[in-house]
Amino acid sequence: MGNPAVCIRNVRSEMYALILFDLDETLYPRSAKLMDVITERINQYIAHRFNVPIEQAMELRRRFRSVYGTALRGMMEEGYPVNVDEYFAYVHDIELDGVLAADPQLREMLLSIPLRRAVLTNSNIEHALRILRHMGIEDCFERVIDIRALSFRNKPDPLSYQIALEMLRVKPNEVIFVEDTPVNTRAARAIGMTTILIECPPSDAADYFLESVLDVGPLVAHLLNAKSKSSAGIHPQSCPRSG
Repeated sequence: MGNPAVCIRNVRSEMYALILFDLDETLYPRSAKLMDVITERINQYIAHRFNVPIEQAMELRRRFRSVYGTALRGMMEEGYPVNVDEYFAYVHDIELDGVLAADPQLREMLLSIPLRRAVLTNSNIEHALRILRHMGIEDCFERVIDIRALSFRNKPDPLSYQIALEMLRVKPNEVIFVEDTPVNTRAARAIGMTTILIECPPSDAADYFLESVLDVGPLVAHLLNAKSKSSAGIHPQSCPRSG
């Protein structure tokens, strides 16, 4: 795993209470290509449900995601007659065997983090729990907050974060947020969360950038250690850099 992070700004002064993980392409690698399959099924759903050519369905999905954060939110906001249960059942009808497996390293890393742990996802609870169970990490989290719990206000809508944090009874500056999508970390960072992006190049979208979710544990340990030293009047070292 090597050096854990590229640092964008100094260690924050707040005490951390909780680490919040995105699900898809964060807790498992982008190379699994599950989201490619889900994206194709979203295209197919739009094409079949609204009787439009697949090219038009693809363009609608891209526009919905760009404007609203998810295709489902776009359909709901623009008045498309979508059955939410039918939609989720179709787009998440994907094979996991041979694609994802139980990950003892990931489980060990998660359990090593001495903070409360939760998941925040734009998908539904059934999909989230299926993924977590398949990977053997469901019990590593105290709660999974899905799109229904958010009243269908998905990331990066600031209200989605507000709802989640209220449910978890934490303030933004007490939270470390781990994601794979820059627009989502940018919104979380704007309200005061410390943000970590997985498999993304450094930018102004987050505080830290990691090559693998397995590097989150070492980075959190560094942040907590630096905070402990700062509280004791010892000036913390600059955070480790990759490369």
